[in-house]
Amino acid sequence: MLKGKFGVLGMVAGAAMLLGTTGASATGAEGMMDISHLSSAHENWAKAGKHEFYVSCTSIDDYLTQVEGPNLKEAQMTAYKDSITKAGGNTCWPVWRGLVK
Repeated sequence: MLKGKFGVLGMVAGAAMLLGTTGASATGAEGMMDISHLSSAHENWAKAGKHEFYVSCTSIDDYLTQVEGPNLKEAQMTAYKDSITKAGGNTCWPVWRGLVK
């Protein structure tokens, strides 16, 4: 009986921590949630233009960046190389948000 109560309490605490972390990261950087200026359709991966990335880092704060490139892969590598310089090491990875409209 006691074991079941601790299991439920653990699940409630875990959910609270997850929601707390999600809320903190969503409000941590202004504009992170706004994607109205982006087109994130799959076919845009192969298009040239300005690609936007959320750069997730372990040694510095996460940030948004926009990189001009012939396609997603090339733009992502440019964003990655820029993040190495900015962070002083390879502790960041750019995650594609979309092609800027």
